[in-house]
Amino acid sequence: MANDVTKDPSPKSDIVEDIYLWRRKKLAFSILSVSTSTWILLNFYGFTTITIISWIGIALVSMVFLWGSLLRLLSKVEPELSGLEVSEDFVVETMRSCRMLMEEMVRWMFRVGAESEWFVFARTVLGFWVLSRIGNLLDFHTCLFIGLVMGLTVPKLWEKYGDQIQKQLGSLKDKSKGAHNTTHEKILLMKNKLQHGTEEKVRKSE
Repeated sequence: MANDVTKDPSPKSDIVEDIYLWRRKKLAFSILSVSTSTWILLNFYGFTTITIISWIGIALVSMVFLWGSLLRLLSKVEPELSGLEVSEDFVVETMRSCRMLMEEMVRWMFRVGAESEWFVFARTVLGFWVLSRIGNLLDFHTCLFIGLVMGLTVPKLWEKYGDQIQKQLGSLKDKSKGAHNTTHEKILLMKNKLQHGTEEKVRKSE
C-alpha cells in the first residue's frame, strides 16, 4: 500500500508585483499597449475626463436596463436586487481605512514640517510644486496614463539600479548637508561680527 505523499503548496506569486516587475512580460506589455492606444485615441478625438465618465455611466445604466427588461420578458419575474446591498462590515472597514489614511497623512505632514531635516522639507515642497505644474499642463486621464507608465517602469528600474540610485542620493544628501552647514556657519559668523560691532559702538558712545 503506497504511502500518501503530502506536498506543500507552492507560494502563489502576487500578480500585481509580477506585472510591475515585468515577470509576466506578455501581460505587462499588453496592459501598456492597451493603455497607450486608449490614451492616443482619447487625445486624438479630444475626449475629456467628464465625457469619458458620462459615457461609462450611460453604458452601465443601459446594460442594467437591458438586463432587467430581458429578465422580466423571459422569466416574468422582477430582478433580484438583494445581493446589491452594501454590508455594514464593508462600510465600517472602509471608514476605518479612510480614518487611518487621514491620520497617517496628518502625522506625515507634521513630521515633514516640524521634525524633518531641511533636505526632506525642500524635497517635499519641490515635489508638490512639480505636481501642481503638471496638473496645470495635463488633464486627468493623461495624469493617469503617466502614472501607469511610471508604475510599469520605475519599479523595474529600481530593482535593477536601486543600489546605484541610493548611492547617488546619499552622496547628494551629504553634499547638500555640507553646503547647508557651511552656509549656516558663515551666517553665524556674520551675526557675531555684527553683534560685536554694535557693542563696540555702544561702548564708544558711552
